[in-house]
Amino acid sequence: MDQLKESLKPLTDALPPEVGNFLDGGGWWLVLGLAALLLLLVIWRVLRGLGRMLFGRAKEEQTNWDQELREDLSKCPLPVRPPGERRLTVYHLPVRLRLVIVAPAGTEADVDATAIEKLLDRIVPGLKAVAVHDRPRIRVWPSQLSHHGFSSAFHRCTQKPEADDQPSRWVLVAGRALLGRQSLLVGLGLWADEPNTIGRVTLDQHQWLDVLRVKATEG
Repeated sequence: MDQLKESLKPLTDALPPEVGNFLDGGGWWLVLGLAALLLLLVIWRVLRGLGRMLFGRAKEEQTNWDQELREDLSKCPLPVRPPGERRLTVYHLPVRLRLVIVAPAGTEADVDATAIEKLLDRIVPGLKAVAVHDRPRIRVWPSQLSHHGFSSAFHRCTQKPEADDQPSRWVLVAGRALLGRQSLLVGLGLWADEPNTIGRVTLDQHQWLDVLRVKATEG
């Protein structure tokens, strides 16, 4: 404190006597406190600006990434042909395959877009024939870090015309499928014969055959 007073003596000598007496009577501590508070305020504003710039940019990049993956099911073409000889069911409810989205998991090799129908057959036997007949929209997403992240992204980016708490003919299924040693992340958009409340379903690798089945068409 004495060193500070000495360095500022040319300035304080020019101040009115009342101000000098105030400083000598302990006012210096108030001045230092205010200066420290002002410095902290400046640092906070700088860090806040940097945070907004960095996290705002990250949020914008996330939004742009989502934009490229979004699917509006209200614009998805519906089946134009009657069901084939074999039908896909979800929880025993007949559905048509309208959307297929796949992505490699983690560091897995890229997915061959021309081989997706064959891969579907390894997830649910008979699903390839259903895909060939129903002709769904097929997309390959970039590699995903986790199957939980993929399922969340699929459900977030794939929007139904109805609210999630309302009956809909759309059923959305997503999860990880194990094909030998390879993991494949899969999302399906299914169009049911009638409105239902199944909604959105997330599956683990051993649940596909419990939920999805391909059966012979009745009649």
